[in-house]
Amino acid sequence: MGERDDFDRIVEGLDLDLSFPDEPDDPIPDPTALRWEAEVAEPVETEEPFYRRVEPTSLVPRRRGVMLAWIGVIGAPLALVLATLVHIFLERSIVAGAALIFVASAIYLFLQLPEHGPSRRDWPDDGAVL
Repeated sequence: MGERDDFDRIVEGLDLDLSFPDEPDDPIPDPTALRWEAEVAEPVETEEPFYRRVEPTSLVPRRRGVMLAWIGVIGAPLALVLATLVHIFLERSIVAGAALIFVASAIYLFLQLPEHGPSRRDWPDDGAVL
């Protein structure tokens, strides 16, 4: 410890005030007093809600293609599970066909999602709808 290094030489020239006050400089305001002042003050303008109200849509899709895609996404795996539970062994071509129907239906549904880009008024949006 007798030898001084570069850090000690750098720090010795600094004027560091390491004393801490016993009490804080500013007193903590009374929360009830703030509440009373807020009630007496001018009424605050009501702000616009941070969400948009969207009317609920029907659960049954209106377009035939979307309805068929939902049947493919739900029906193909359900048919495979039911066939397995009943102990019906399906050929590979039927299983592959059900898998392709599922994948094609899912891709079609993804492609039908609306685009949300810079041309929309609410962009960038996190997609939450209440």
